[in-house]
Amino acid sequence: MNTNNNSDVIVGIWESINLHPTVIITHNRNDKYWIIILHMNEHSKQASPAIFEVEQDEMGIFISSTKKRIEIKYDSLSDTLSLSNFGDYIRN
Repeated sequence: MNTNNNSDVIVGIWESINLHPTVIITHNRNDKYWIIILHMNEHSKQASPAIFEVEQDEMGIFISSTKKRIEIKYDSLSDTLSLSNFGDYIRN
């Protein structure tokens, strides 16, 4: 994956502006990026992680979730992340 020249810029913990699930982006030694979406159960207060490999094609960076394509956009000026189905995120 290559987000401009420095893909590591999106690695970190991201909190939703609109109270959607928290997102964690990690990078491993095999040059793969993973996104972890933490869904919180309101009643039990337990987090349920969903883990996806970050992919890239000619249309951009994305994850595939239950046959849906979720686009990932990073704005370096405001240091915000945008996920097409969840909205905007700020770095924690």
